[in-house]
Amino acid sequence: MQTARQNEEPSGVVRLETPSGVVLEERRDPDDEQAHLELRAPDGTLVVEYRPGDGTCRIHAPRVEVRADVDLDLAAGRDLRLTAQRDVRVRSGESELRVEPERVRIDAKSVEAVAEEASWTTTLYRLSSEQIETESRRLVQRVGELEVNARRLVERVRDSYREAEGLAQTKAGRVRLVAEDTLWAFGRRALMKAREDMQLRGKRIYLD
Repeated sequence: MQTARQNEEPSGVVRLETPSGVVLEERRDPDDEQAHLELRAPDGTLVVEYRPGDGTCRIHAPRVEVRADVDLDLAAGRDLRLTAQRDVRVRSGESELRVEPERVRIDAKSVEAVAEEASWTTTLYRLSSEQIETESRRLVQRVGELEVNARRLVERVRDSYREAEGLAQTKAGRVRLVAEDTLWAFGRRALMKAREDMQLRGKRIYLD
């Protein structure tokens, strides 16, 4: 049965070499009083590095896989960072969160976000859906220009108030105003003009 060999080099490096060629080295940096450990492959490639001074442990490998048969927990006392030059993917069943260098994509049957306050700032915002439902106690919109293109527009409210500082214009092929009780129109001046016929119908018509 072969055993590991230990030796100390003149530079102060302590080496522990296994029969398979894997080497565990204890090195001491000139500017650091504490030594650090390095685990190297048989070809000398650095695999694991541990520095007790700052509590850092690094794994160096072209590909690293961590598999758990049941659960896998990642916990950090302060910050948790995931950094990649290309994609970062989080997947559960058919749902996937994909972070790319220029975009973030979420594929899921249902997405739910719950927060006391949410802010969204973007240069261009697009929303495409077969059906959109919005429910709010109070909705405030502040825009420089609002344009609505729809095949049909239906509004149902208890009371409706619209105010325009300048011109308020309605252009349509036909216009019909229906009032169940009373129709009022007020203005400092009033002008009604018809290119052809004008009719006034009522049981009583008063002209003051």
